[in-house]
Amino acid sequence: MRPLHVHRVTPDDVGERVSVRRWLTEPGGDVTDVLGMLTAYEDGSLTVEGRDGPVTFPEERVLASRVVGPPPPPRPRRAV
Repeated sequence: MRPLHVHRVTPDDVGERVSVRRWLTEPGGDVTDVLGMLTAYEDGSLTVEGRDGPVTFPEERVLASRVVGPPPPPRPRRAV
């Protein structure tokens, strides 16, 4: 049986698009997801550049993480 939550992102993944599930304040509290480019992973903190700007948080708040592929191409708009 695979573990439910796995933290797979490493400092070698800087520059990759990642998905990170993290606790907002402390382990066991509210959880949120961040999707974007991993721009930094140093001194025990991660910085992810998401749609709403950069988010920096300590590694101990990471519940699960993984590298994801590039975003899908935009869908063509249908004429109305």
